[in-house]
Amino acid sequence: MKQKPLFIAFSTQKGGAGKSTFTALASSLLHYAHGYNVAVIDCDYPQCSIYEMRKREIRQLENNLYYQAKAVTLLEAIDKQTYPIVCARPEEGISKANEFLASESMEYDVVFFDLPGTINNEGVVSTFLNMDYVFVPMSPSRMSMESTLSFIIPVTELIASHKQLSLKSVHLFWNRVDSRVRKEWLEHYAKIIGDFKLSLLDTVIPQSARYDKEQSVSGNDAVFLSTIFPPDKQLVRGSNIDFLIEEVKQIVGLNRNDHAGEQ
Repeated sequence: MKQKPLFIAFSTQKGGAGKSTFTALASSLLHYAHGYNVAVIDCDYPQCSIYEMRKREIRQLENNLYYQAKAVTLLEAIDKQTYPIVCARPEEGISKANEFLASESMEYDVVFFDLPGTINNEGVVSTFLNMDYVFVPMSPSRMSMESTLSFIIPVTELIASHKQLSLKSVHLFWNRVDSRVRKEWLEHYAKIIGDFKLSLLDTVIPQSARYDKEQSVSGNDAVFLSTIFPPDKQLVRGSNIDFLIEEVKQIVGLNRNDHAGEQ
């Protein structure tokens, strides 16, 4: 009998906070560079941005020999294909995931869910609560903090009072932190988060244009954000995405020895 994979989501109540970006980055790093089998259920309906990113990348590969060769080299090295991405309505996310897993011969370690930017109906809430772990990116601003806390505090109270829920824990982390943000501001916000007994990761993601850097239509630019490649090492340096993934792995219990798939 197959072992149930972990269901993990990056989720926010604020558009543009980076949930889809982190879903794609985490999926690509774990699948291509860390030796795990990953699938993605893209519930950010109807735009399904990760699903559409994959389609866009495939079209670009058809006309770019450099990326074609790079993809062949990577997939041969790790001896598996690109991770599957299934587009689904948010209220159908769990059922679509279970249908997909039942139809696959491969065993998956992690299924990432890209949830909508607003959890505003019972079906979406149900999908959210069926995650094993949720990670919440937030920027160090009052508006982002208020939006995040108003969303997360009731969730953590629900987890505490309903032990039968699949959702084990929710973890916040700083995203898009400008170098001009004073350390005391982060410490002030961290204290507020601590006062509510919420979990805040150690990793801080800096403001950086590389988080929007996809493969180019032509040429051979280094790639950071992709569903077909892990981030190039030269772009990983200073991004802190590697530290974030290691912290996530530790929290969710992914301890397998990494594979050398990263290019």
